[in-house]
Amino acid sequence: MLTLNTDSAPSIANEHEEFIWMQQLQEPEQVKYQLAVWQVNPYPDLTILHKSIVHLLEIHTDLNVRYQFTDDGDLYKYPDTDFSACIQTEQIQEKQLITLLAQLMQQSWQPETTPPFLVTVISTENKVFLALRLHPILAQQFTLDDLIQEIQATYTSNTGAPHQLELLPLDLTVLNIPATLAQPANTESLPDIILAEFRNTLAEPDMTADDDFFDFGGHSLLATRVIGNLQKNHGIKLNFNDFFKSPTAGALAKIARQQQPAVSSAEVQPDQSAPLTLAQDFLWQAYSAFDFSPIYNLPFAIEFQQPVNEEILHQAFNDLIIRHIGLRTLFKTDKQQTRQYTVPVAELNQYKWFWPVSDSHGVTLSGEAAYKFDLTRELPLRIRLLTADNGNTVLSFLVHHMVIDEWSLNTIMTDLSHAYAARQQGQAPVWANTVPAIHEFARRQQQNGINSQHLDYWRSRLQGAKKGLTLNTDTITLPENTVPQVKWLEIRFDSAFHQHISAFAKLHHASIFSVFYTAIATILQKEGNLDEIVIGTSASGRTDPNYFDTVGYFTTMVAHRTRFTPQQSFTALLADTSGQINESMDYADIPINYIQQALGIPDNEGLMFDVYIHIHSNNALNGQLSTAQGAIPYRQILPERNESMFGLHFEIMENQINNQYSLSMIITYQAHRYPTVLVERIATEVQQLLNDLAKQASA
Repeated sequence: MLTLNTDSAPSIANEHEEFIWMQQLQEPEQVKYQLAVWQVNPYPDLTILHKSIVHLLEIHTDLNVRYQFTDDGDLYKYPDTDFSACIQTEQIQEKQLITLLAQLMQQSWQPETTPPFLVTVISTENKVFLALRLHPILAQQFTLDDLIQEIQATYTSNTGAPHQLELLPLDLTVLNIPATLAQPANTESLPDIILAEFRNTLAEPDMTADDDFFDFGGHSLLATRVIGNLQKNHGIKLNFNDFFKSPTAGALAKIARQQQPAVSSAEVQPDQSAPLTLAQDFLWQAYSAFDFSPIYNLPFAIEFQQPVNEEILHQAFNDLIIRHIGLRTLFKTDKQQTRQYTVPVAELNQYKWFWPVSDSHGVTLSGEAAYKFDLTRELPLRIRLLTADNGNTVLSFLVHHMVIDEWSLNTIMTDLSHAYAARQQGQAPVWANTVPAIHEFARRQQQNGINSQHLDYWRSRLQGAKKGLTLNTDTITLPENTVPQVKWLEIRFDSAFHQHISAFAKLHHASIFSVFYTAIATILQKEGNLDEIVIGTSASGRTDPNYFDTVGYFTTMVAHRTRFTPQQSFTALLADTSGQINESMDYADIPINYIQQALGIPDNEGLMFDVYIHIHSNNALNGQLSTAQGAIPYRQILPERNESMFGLHFEIMENQINNQYSLSMIITYQAHRYPTVLVERIATEVQQLLNDLAKQASA
């Protein structure tokens, strides 16, 4: 069954289309896309170029159809108004151009899932190439020369300048196609490819094509990894809404769109300086505004449940610092420009970053959390071992947010276990792969700049939205003291809650996060009689699968606008919320400061949202070190919350301990603005609503 975005009815294919379709079915290796490539001079406005291609697709709807053979023996074509499958962008080095074009030549056509016309906009260091591919099934209606001329004419018309777009055709007959690319395409079926990625990501070799991804421990961060790897390695396009509506390999295969696999762009560079990423730049500006205070410290702490070897732990962390360049990065500002510098491995012994128990007398976790880093001259992490009252060893892992995000924390804890096990055997760890540094990502991002189409997405959805949050405090005595004061409270849910709320989420094709998010929004609407609210949350920011194993700060803040209507049901609001969150994932590479600038919000007005919600999926701080002598379990120690950027900050904690899942929520709030009695009432109402939803599922 085709799933298309269309307002038009299907039409029956003509005789030529039937002939080519049958030939494609019988001899797919003989029916290939026609490929033509032009170098564009001068360097074009990519936004206008994209609009010109979209205009072509809007005029000629047959360029974006899918073909399906019915049970009655007829071949129908179905128009699709979603042009994303037709237009691809590649950002590569010029030396990679031949490899990419050779790969484009080899792409096979899937009548039910792939459009018969494809455009690839290829950007190198200082050139742009336009690659057009046309399947022979449309050869009676179109030629590549006619199509490129229409794009050229539309571009010139949109810019208002004659001869604006000069096209120099490339001679493809001289391409030396690598032998590995000239081989027939992988004959694995789509369900098999997707299932293999499920099994690899979840470490579940016995999963079947009918097994639910989320039933085997999958969550949004792992879904991001699966989606990215499928796109990178196989050209299989999926989005988050697909994942939650069809969470099995078999179901996803029916709606997946197969495109050209992306060319790997990640290369490990020698140690050197690099600019900040866009996300780091925003964080650095905020960090500077707080006078480089500890507000962006991340004070992680765990307690080992069994004895741990201090020296081996020291060695294992040293292995991590060597492997992940971001953990040995300094930041220096010169002429109002901040750059990041790698500390060479040979110089690591000049930096103090590890303290054993013997050097930690009188030190407390709260004292460590308040440490003020000087990132210009010391490593952005501090590892300190302490002794708990019960005699167990406590690990204080203080790291600065400039070099780590939640995704990175999961990577670090996994790598720490691997390194500890190797060092216990007297060996250095052997890593399965070499990870590129965030420095290389930063260079590429600076070169490519902001994605204007992604920025337009946020501008169109947030223009005119109401900023901040106003709640009804008429019945509450507000504190006279307006001195900033941050407090926090924790909500714990019983052991059965996770199972029941998961069932509720699955029933409505949503995530646990979306359910919590919608419950919080519902209660805030009630407390403020709101007609809309803008809520901030975190997005992974990892748009390039090559950097999935890189430790660094990629995370972006994104803002979602939730509108309320009278008599709107919770499930209807959940569907809107979940769809909005999942859809926005593909556009989450834009930092919030650029979005607010595009909306005309001055920098000195702060963030447009006062409520922030995010989830710690499968919290990595509750786990174990694996050793030859058995596992060493560890449990998270929650830090004290005494600083917050947000008026109301909701953190959902999903923990897995002894193969049992549990959920809790921490609410950090600015007590001088939101009185404790109000926040406690909100917490009680949110908890009650979520428990009611869980009971619905259990019934």
